[in-house]
Amino acid sequence: MARRVRFVILLVLSVSGAVIAGDNIVAPAAANDISESTLPDLGSESVQKEQHNNEDQSIKEKGADYFINSATQGFENLTPDALKSQAQSYLQNQITSSTQSYIEGLMSPYGKVRTSLSVGEGGDLDGSSLDYFVPLYDNQYTLIFSQISAQRKEDRTIGNIGFGLRQNVGDWLLGGNAFYDYDFTRGHRRLGLGTEAWTDYLKLSGNYYHPLSDWKESEDFEFYEERPARGWDIRAESWLSFYPQLGGKLVYEQYYGDEVALFGTDNLQKNPHAVTVGLNYMPVPMVTLGTDYKAGTGDNADLSINATVTYQLGTPLAAQLDPENVKIQRSLMGSRTDFVERNNFIVLEYREKDPLDVALWLKADATNVHPECVIEDTPESAVGLEKCKWTINALFSHHYKIISASWQAKNNANRTLVMPVVKADALTEGNNNRWNLVLPAWVNADTEAQRTELNTWKVRMTLEDEKGNKQNSGAVEITVQQDRKIELIVDNVADADRTDHSHEASALADGVDGVVMDLVLTDSFGDTTDRNGKALVDEAMTPELYDSNDKKVSLSSTTCTAELPCVFIASRDKKAGTVTLSSTLPGTFRWKAKEDAYGDSNYVDVTFTGDALDALNALIYQMNTSSPVNLSGKQDRHPVVNNTYRFVLWRDANKDGVFPDVRTTDRR
Repeated sequence: MARRVRFVILLVLSVSGAVIAGDNIVAPAAANDISESTLPDLGSESVQKEQHNNEDQSIKEKGADYFINSATQGFENLTPDALKSQAQSYLQNQITSSTQSYIEGLMSPYGKVRTSLSVGEGGDLDGSSLDYFVPLYDNQYTLIFSQISAQRKEDRTIGNIGFGLRQNVGDWLLGGNAFYDYDFTRGHRRLGLGTEAWTDYLKLSGNYYHPLSDWKESEDFEFYEERPARGWDIRAESWLSFYPQLGGKLVYEQYYGDEVALFGTDNLQKNPHAVTVGLNYMPVPMVTLGTDYKAGTGDNADLSINATVTYQLGTPLAAQLDPENVKIQRSLMGSRTDFVERNNFIVLEYREKDPLDVALWLKADATNVHPECVIEDTPESAVGLEKCKWTINALFSHHYKIISASWQAKNNANRTLVMPVVKADALTEGNNNRWNLVLPAWVNADTEAQRTELNTWKVRMTLEDEKGNKQNSGAVEITVQQDRKIELIVDNVADADRTDHSHEASALADGVDGVVMDLVLTDSFGDTTDRNGKALVDEAMTPELYDSNDKKVSLSSTTCTAELPCVFIASRDKKAGTVTLSSTLPGTFRWKAKEDAYGDSNYVDVTFTGDALDALNALIYQMNTSSPVNLSGKQDRHPVVNNTYRFVLWRDANKDGVFPDVRTTDRR
């Protein structure tokens, strides 16, 4: 215990300007509202001479005095290990003091500097901080300022820059500020907003912290992400008016997140909060001793003891060692340029990355030769012609071994898309996973909406790892379209080989001979087969015939007689998709086919040959009249309503005036 007491005393008194721990409180050289007559005479010649002599003393002389004084306080320290430890400690403190004094000397003329430098055994600056307060405008009522801070803590370098306004309102100093916090080590960004209300012997302030940067890979934990935690704090500092050397503080802070490192990365907590109660004692403006007790969520607690030595360049040493000046330090005007009290360190929250994750995206294959293959190509959607090529790409992230992988690729019509083979043991971490896919044959339906539904799939991948974790990827959409053509071909029924795709054919008009009509589908590549080499067949196709005047042709489904000649459908072969036509009506007919999904086909010429039949004779006359008149061919005579008329058709085949086959019908 005696060694610890000696260590604290040596560390506090041996080096002027060395900051050991805690926040520094700087006594101003002169307050704007305090006249010179109220300040003690701190610049006597003896004091300045003593100060000058002390500053001129070499490090060697200081070192000798340091070890002599240390030795006189305890001979047990004169062991080799103890001397080595004392020398190392002294050197670190001298470096800290010299660097700190240089920074303050460089920057103090333009504002106020607060430094806390810590040099570790390895030469690192972990635990060090620098604050620079710059009054930009001050008329003793309104103060506009900027504050720049930097600190090195937990192997992270944090920078802060803020601007604020303070305004005298009666006996109070009210203010607000905004800060931008940046983690130079990890790239985190945070916004801070603060308010202040100060008066004599009392400071009230509050701060809100909001993350500006998003989640990124954590450097503290494997399989975790991190970002700045959202939070706030309120602070109160007070000193006894009758004994301003003694004061206390109360801080309440709250942060939000499932796993927040308010008490360090070894103790992540959900929505943690903490209360800090502190006491501080300032015997003179140069020295502050304090203790803080911080208690938080759960059993987290922390007790710290700090000693701060603050040296204000430009102010005589005697003034900084005068207890009477502590009261000025605690006054409203004496503290108007004090630093903003906030948490400059960016508290982080963490979240575990999904132990198993997969993301899919699509890309048209660059080897597609058809110029119209790609209709739409986005990572989430592929629209292309049948038989065109796409790649399915996957990004995998997993903690454990993947034991199974499968596709889900069905549409609302329950038509399954045949996907490439995926093997779990062939999957690799990252985005170097891809499969080739040839779009399947397009399938027809009755309506356009049904066709889209039948030819569109939502594709997902499902993974499972050795720990039983399962994960589905997001869905990507694949839509197949067609640019098919229909070709109408015709051949005589006697021609067994119809591979010549003939567009002309002839048959006897005897009602027995005939022609076979067939529709052949070709895709956008000019092929009559799908990607698997099978013939393109459309069972839903319902073509209709049109003549050369684009008028629909109606064909009888029953045999026509010679007396009433026509072209009729003799038979259908649904499996082959062919229609056989016969005729009792001689003539040449030009037809084309139309199909809703594919449009118009080419024209074919069909000739039915035979003797010309005699013309038909027609007779139309009114019944129940004494002198019937043949109305056939009469432009000026028309049937009258509510009368019965007889229609008579006959043909004089033998030209002998005998009509063996007369067709008669009566109509009213």
